[in-house]
Amino acid sequence: MMPSSPLHSKLRRLVGQRFSYLSAQWLLIDVLAEEDQVVLQRDPRGRRHGLQSNQYGQAQRRVSETLCLPISAPDDSDGYSEELMLLLQGRR
Repeated sequence: MMPSSPLHSKLRRLVGQRFSYLSAQWLLIDVLAEEDQVVLQRDPRGRRHGLQSNQYGQAQRRVSETLCLPISAPDDSDGYSEELMLLLQGRR
C-alpha cells in the first residue's frame, strides 16, 4: 500500500467541491491515493444519467456518470497531471 503524500492530503480537502471540466459540472467524490487518481461524479443537478447494465448487458438502471483523473504527472515529478490542473482551474 502506497503511503498518502502531501499532494493527496491537499486534494482530500476538496472532496465535495464542484468543478467545471470538459464543458460539464462535476463533483469531486474521492481521492484514491493507491491508484493516484481523483474520482469525479457528474453533478446530479445536471440530471444527465447514463444507463448501467447488468452482467448480461441489459440496461437496468440510471446512474450518475463517474470519471477518474490521474493526480501526478506521468514523468514521476512532484507535480500534478495536466488533467488535474485543468480540473482545478474550473473550481467553483
